[in-house]
Amino acid sequence: MNEIFSFRLQRVLDYKEHVKNLKSEELARYRVQLDEERDTLNGLQAEKNTMAGTMDEKCSEGVRVEYLAQCNRYMDRLKTFIDKQTENVSEMEKMVEECRNDLTGASKEKEMLDRLRARHYQRFAYHLSKEQEKRLDDLVNNKKVNL
Repeated sequence: MNEIFSFRLQRVLDYKEHVKNLKSEELARYRVQLDEERDTLNGLQAEKNTMAGTMDEKCSEGVRVEYLAQCNRYMDRLKTFIDKQTENVSEMEKMVEECRNDLTGASKEKEMLDRLRARHYQRFAYHLSKEQEKRLDDLVNNKKVNL
């Protein structure tokens, strides 16, 4: 009557829970990195826009050719940095998506074991209640026979 429910695959379930937690943490780290990469890209784009505005203002005032050449080289470098940063953001988005897919897979595996555990527990509870009913019936029958 003092039976305790024991799930044979509890260690596997615990391991799947651990893997899911690790994947979740990894996804959070990648998301933070993606946000940082996007912030860097936005900063570079803002710098490019600011520089373009400054160049337009200076050109309307009249400026030396050397200054324009220097600004043009700077704008080219900014464009190169922006292109590289766009690639970095794209790579991070791929990594986040890949990690999200891994987390989804790990969650499904854990959920499957959770459902299996729940079914085993229901079966255990059903058999335990049937056994208790049987013992109760035996007890009632013994009392009737003794009377």
